[in-house]
Amino acid sequence: MEINDEELNQERTLLNDLEQRNIRAFMRLYRNYSEDLLIFTYSHLHDRRVAIKMVEEFFEDLWSMAKFTEINPPIYRYLVEQMRFIIEQKSIFITK
Repeated sequence: MEINDEELNQERTLLNDLEQRNIRAFMRLYRNYSEDLLIFTYSHLHDRRVAIKMVEEFFEDLWSMAKFTEINPPIYRYLVEQMRFIIEQKSIFITK
């Protein structure tokens, strides 16, 4: 997923605001990406309740760990990669 210069600047501004622990920026992050992450997670797990819980916990952890300096635009790519890792870990745990 490639983004244009304007989107890149918007994402950098959002990340800067997140680094400053701006709750409104975090709410914007959640609004912008939670639905897509829910769809992504559901498509792997096929369980709506589990997918919702995982996405909510993911965003809670993201806020509490405050590792926003580790994120490079595009933000979506980072979020999906992290969620994919969580799903894989959950799948390993379930199959054991």
